[in-house]
Amino acid sequence: MKLYFAHNFNDRFKFRAIELQLEKELGIELYNPFYDDPSRKEEMTELDTIAQKSEDRIKSFENSFNRKQESAELIVKRDLTALASCDGLFTIVDAPSFGTTIEMCNAVMMRKPIYFVSEKYTHHPWIKVYATYKFINLGEFEFFIKENK
Repeated sequence: MKLYFAHNFNDRFKFRAIELQLEKELGIELYNPFYDDPSRKEEMTELDTIAQKSEDRIKSFENSFNRKQESAELIVKRDLTALASCDGLFTIVDAPSFGTTIEMCNAVMMRKPIYFVSEKYTHHPWIKVYATYKFINLGEFEFFIKENK
């Protein structure tokens, strides 16, 4: 199973660690648009280097959005192509994110299942209607995947 891993940019370090752990433990592939797209390697290395300095985290966030229209369109096109090639979308939502929300909408339009993990938002009307599988925590998601392999 290959799932597109939609998550908040600001928490990418935390989610990268979770991604690698889940892939190892569950034998699934999670496509991380920040780290698994070879064309973004240089950009992410630069942004991550800036973010390593705690006082520069805001600068890293601002730099990630300070791009030309053409560059933004290329990122969106590559992300949508990656999503289309996956079996579904997996997301962990601690806080709302524009990118994650739009990626979820596209997954719905592509008729891809959505695996949604959140302690706060599983009861939101839009999530109730559009998330295929809803989990309060990662443990529930892990159990589900192990039982349904």
